[in-house]
Amino acid sequence: MSDEIKKAFYHSFRQSVMQRGVIIYWFYVIVLLFFVGGVLVTPFLASNEDKNADALYNTYSYTCHQKLSRSVCLFKNSNATELGDCIPQTGEKIKLDYEKIVMRTDGMIGYKFPVCSRDIGIYVFMLLAAFVYPFLFKPGEKRILPPVLLIAAIIPLAFDGGLQLISEFGWFGLTYESTNIIRLITGGIAGAAVTFYLLPIANRMFGE
Repeated sequence: MSDEIKKAFYHSFRQSVMQRGVIIYWFYVIVLLFFVGGVLVTPFLASNEDKNADALYNTYSYTCHQKLSRSVCLFKNSNATELGDCIPQTGEKIKLDYEKIVMRTDGMIGYKFPVCSRDIGIYVFMLLAAFVYPFLFKPGEKRILPPVLLIAAIIPLAFDGGLQLISEFGWFGLTYESTNIIRLITGGIAGAAVTFYLLPIANRMFGE
């Protein structure tokens, strides 16, 4: 390869890397990677009695209610490790709903994730959507999709969460209890959609 071709290739590569859209995209991905990584690693640290787990639980408490009744736990004993609902999804009110360790009837100890199942769906699918984004749009894309698509993606979350809230306050005599699977799915739909709006908005605000 001649020096001229090498220089042209290097110049083209450097220009593409330094485009603000690319920088904004990778900043978004890296922030989400750290955030989601912290969520996923916390129960493993807690199960090993790592002191960093307490710091992570405290940090994520600013973003989530951390209720056991709406969270997924990492269950461990000397023979097995598995994921599951921290408590049965029956809607039964429990005391100490914010504690991070819960015993299950089979003797396994559960260590909850530092955010609820709905938030896990939101954050994980925001990250997954970010990985898909470059295949559909340029990193510096400033065109914002029709707002109706975002509204449609949020409606399932709002409907499920709204019914849950109304039920908690006892309004209209409604009794409704969601499940972690429903929370995960509705959160995931909304989270995936959010990425396709946040990136072009960021490009408009900070792009070239």
